[in-house]
Amino acid sequence: MALCGALACSAAACAKPDSETKKDSAGDQGKKVPIATKFVKVELRNVAPRLEVNGSLDPDERSEVSAQTSGVVLTVKVDVGTRVKKGDLLVELDGKEAGLRLDAANASTASQRARLGLKNNAKFDSDSVADVKAAKEARDMATTDYERQKMLFEAGAISKSQFDQAKSNKERADANYDSSRNGAEQAWVSLLGMQSQAGLSSKSVDDTKVRAPFDGIIDAKRIAPGEFASLGRVVAVLVREDPLRFRFEVPEGQSALVSVGNSIDIRVAAFPERVFKGEVKRLGAMVRSQTRTLPIEAEVPNGDHALKPGFFAKGTVQLAGDTHPVLLVPRSALVPVTGGSRIYLKSGDKVIERVVAAGPIQGDLQEVTGQLTKDDEVAIENVADLVDGATVTH
Repeated sequence: MALCGALACSAAACAKPDSETKKDSAGDQGKKVPIATKFVKVELRNVAPRLEVNGSLDPDERSEVSAQTSGVVLTVKVDVGTRVKKGDLLVELDGKEAGLRLDAANASTASQRARLGLKNNAKFDSDSVADVKAAKEARDMATTDYERQKMLFEAGAISKSQFDQAKSNKERADANYDSSRNGAEQAWVSLLGMQSQAGLSSKSVDDTKVRAPFDGIIDAKRIAPGEFASLGRVVAVLVREDPLRFRFEVPEGQSALVSVGNSIDIRVAAFPERVFKGEVKRLGAMVRSQTRTLPIEAEVPNGDHALKPGFFAKGTVQLAGDTHPVLLVPRSALVPVTGGSRIYLKSGDKVIERVVAAGPIQGDLQEVTGQLTKDDEVAIENVADLVDGATVTH
């Protein structure tokens, strides 16, 4: 009995809790099992000077499309997100009243043209109007008679009263011709006014169809069928998103570095792996007094419509000047941390942790500055599992 108790006591004294046993086992395993990774050499490259900027992407054009006439809305052909081409129908208004006004104006114009004897696109000539032509013939006859009577009177063949009668007839014929011609001229001016009125009426009919002023996408729909659209009522908001305008500002001291024609790389959070190319197109006329910065605009092609107006974007402006050396590592080697990024350098069968500052992205590579050289090798696989001094296999 005593021997059994002693053995039990000894076993209990030597035994450890299960939790401590597992902890020691896990610790031993963590120290012994290396982490698989892969290393690549740091790349040294000469690059042109660049400027890092932040800004926003804005539409190339934005239009609050409004009604050019008044009327009840019959149909709305678009909604938010609808892509349209220039001239596409957006909203159609009731055009019955405008159509009736156009019919009346066309009828008045046709009547006036018939009065003047104008057919098709015949050129106006007052002497070709029937009333004027008759008055002109009467004037010519009266003038001929007057000349004949004058010769007879001077020869003493007729009396003065006969000559005076011929003279009076000529003067009346001249006045009648002038009056007829003036009437024809007035009728022509009246016809021009009628044609203008017909043109306005035709425009009113066309204006019942509100069309897109340029290619773009509908940003907002402001009206619905059955509503009354007054003159100037905004019915839709249209934006042109190709190209987009990247608007940013640079400090006054760096403003001389940027010129029209500089290329720029654009990156947005929605597509972290993509680089969008653009070009500086416009420099601000003056430095903003509040911020001491110069506003600048670049154009960014957006044919696939991946970018959206309003995106916040980061840009790298390519500047003129001599190249300088930079160190680049694969983007997969970086682990973002507060104040920079963490990378792991190869040191035998272990890794050494370094915190570096990440710079501009160049494709799959990213510039870095810190405690590393072009001869170092950096881990690019399973980097999130690595710690300083960890044993690795590769």
